[in-house]
Parts: sequence; C-alpha cells; structure tokens
Amino acid sequence: MATVELSSLDARWRLLVRQGGEALLEGRFRRCERLAGEAARLAPTEAEPDLLAAVACREQGRAAEAEGLVRALLVDHPELEEGQALLAAVLADLGRDGEAGRQLDLLHSNDACHRSPAVTALAAEAAAALGSPEHAEALHGPLASHATVFAGSHGAVSRHLGLVCHVLGRWDEAEQHFRAALDANRAAGAPVLVAHTRRHYSALLRARGDEGDWEHAVDLLAQAATVYRRLDIGRLAEEAEAILRRSQDLTPADASESVNVFLRTPTGWDLAFRGGRAAVADVAGLGLVAIVLRAGGRPVHVLELVDGAVAGDRLAAELRSRLAEVEDELAAVDPVAAALGRAERDFLVAELADLTGSERREAEALSAAEVGDRARRLVALRVRTAVDRVEDALPALGRHLRRSVRIGTFCFYEPEGRERWKVSPPN
Repeated sequence: MATVELSSLDARWRLLVRQGGEALLEGRFRRCERLAGEAARLAPTEAEPDLLAAVACREQGRAAEAEGLVRALLVDHPELEEGQALLAAVLADLGRDGEAGRQLDLLHSNDACHRSPAVTALAAEAAAALGSPEHAEALHGPLASHATVFAGSHGAVSRHLGLVCHVLGRWDEAEQHFRAALDANRAAGAPVLVAHTRRHYSALLRARGDEGDWEHAVDLLAQAATVYRRLDIGRLAEEAEAILRRSQDLTPADASESVNVFLRTPTGWDLAFRGGRAAVADVAGLGLVAIVLRAGGRPVHVLELVDGAVAGDRLAAELRSRLAEVEDELAAVDPVAAALGRAERDFLVAELADLTGSERREAEALSAAEVGDRARRLVALRVRTAVDRVEDALPALGRHLRRSVRIGTFCFYEPEGRERWKVSPPN
C-alpha cells in the first residue's frame, strides 16, 4: 500500500513539473512558478521543481534572484549538471565573466556537455554571452550532435548551435541554424524562445552586414521586443528597444521631411507613420496615446488621463471585456499567437482576482496610492489594447508606440529618434 501511495505521489509531482514546463514555454510565468512550487511541496528532496523555478526566474530577466535559487539548488544537489550549466548562464547574464568562464571550464572538465542537450544548450548561452571562441569551439561538436533536438524549456538546440557559430565567425552557418530554430520554436508554440531566436538572429545579421541584413535585423529585433513587452520581460525589452533607438535614429533632415499623423475623425482615428497610413476605429486608449504624444516628452500623471474616483469600476469592466476578446483569440492557428493569448489571459485573470479581492474595502476611503495604482492599471490596459489595434492596422507605428510610450504613475513619450507629430487637440 505504501509503495502504491509513493508511486502516486511521484506521478503527481512529475505531472506538475511537466505542466509547469509547458507553461514556461508559453510565457505563462505565474502559472509555471505556481506549479513548480506545488511540485516542490510534494517532493521537497527532488531537484526538478527547483530547477524549473530557477529557469522561469531567469527567463523573466531576474538573473540575480535566479542565481540565489540555483546556488541553493546546488547545495542540495551539487552533482546536478544542468544546475551547474544554468549557474554559468546566469553568471554570464549578470556580467560576471570570470566566474561564468570558470563554471564553463568545470563543465568541460567533467565532460558534462557531451551528455545532455540541456546542459550543452545552457553552456552555449554562457559562451555566447562571454564571446569566448575557446568555449564556443569546444561546444560546437556536442551541439552539432544534438542539432535537431528540442531541449525542453531551452527549446531548439539549433538556436544554441547558431550562437556558437556566430562567436566563431561562421555567419552563414549560424543563419541556417537560427532559421531552423525559428521554425522549431514556432511549431512548439514557445513565444519566449521565438523572441530569443529573433534577437540572436538579429545580432548575427547586424554583425554580418550583407545587403538587406540591416533591415531584416531591425525587423527581427522589433518583433522580439514586442513579445518581451507583452510578456513583461522588462530587461530584454529595454535592451532590444535601446538598440532599436540607436539603429532607427532619424537625422534632423529626415525629421523635417516627415510629419506623422494621429488625428481623431468622426469615425475613429487617422494615423500616418513613416510613409504608411491607416484608419483605426476608436478605443479609449487611443485618446490617451494622443495626450501623451501631444505632451512631447513631458511626463503626464495618470490622474490627468483618467478619473481616479471611478478607475476601479472601469478597470474591472474593461478587464472583463479584454478577457472576452482574448478568449476568442485562443483558437488562433498560429501556435505562438495562441500561446501569447493564454499568457495574456493568465495576466488578466490575476489582475481581476487582485482587484475583486480588494473590493472588501469599498466602504472605506481608498488611499491616494491605491487610487493612483488603479488609475495606472486602467491606463496601462487601455494603452496596451489600443496599441494592439494600431499594430494590426499599421505595424510600424504599433511597434514604435509599444517601445516609445512609457506607462507608469507618470506617462511619457520617449521615441527612438526625432519624430514630428500632428496630433488632435484636446477635446
């Protein structure tokens, strides 16, 4: 009887880890971390739940926190090779090159990179971050032997083979591997891995500089930044956007010849950006974007954008409305789009739960901070929804707004270059 119960317990925590890994691939980080925590409570001596939690933490750009989780894991499981490789990758993320290099040397001395695709993949990420030809050369053979493997939450090993080929200057070979990785990661419905692949492919094209590479690189990086922003991976979004700001900076002459348009019409909005033009039906967030654009870089407090006194009620209603829209999108044929929809659904459900959980305070006066927070969340939801609509109609403008309109307690417009706008006056 005890054996049967033990077997059942083992199956339960392994199922939770598997489901958590699937959630991680889709960018559903809260769900992944919750499932990893449940698995860890069921099997406190097993490594897999804690390893999953550490990988999820790193994928969200929380490298310092991930280091703490990995080091704690290695105290209990010092021989865990995937944990050792993850530590090398995290140290490289943190810019601690010497420590990361020594960790890679340890993996090579133990011959760990020949045994596991996951270990080899993580080691390749560390070697690429270090720009180390010696480590890249040592990893090329093991990676090539796993080139068609999909290494769980680390995705297509072909991406990692592309990374080491880039370090080694084998640019055409690297491009082939990045293309293969894009196909594999798309088919798996893994938006984070697709974004990583686009970012790395973009870096390769910017370095190679053949005809057409620059334009393709900028487009790939803009697509990656959009996914990072949508999944709230702030560090990687900001890094990508910083490169885009440098790469797309307009000269004063260019700016004087190009005037963008953001004008309200009787039926919606007339939008024009860098030669493209589109009409978009009205949604509340477009008016907020217009106010921020009109401010020309001046910070605008969220309470200038929405009425804080009614923000909570409106936020709940608009969260439910957006949730209904997302539910309709979950049947998308594109597996990456469907995964992004599920990730957004998780976010909206959590936002609603948090909001309705605070409704017990309805009879009490909300503090100024709570009023401001509800207003900020309402503005963020409205702007995010509006930018989605713009991107469907005019992709270049949607991407520009997504990386240039900053939403917080104060909202402001921070374009990547010098832009001139013709914007509707205030109502």
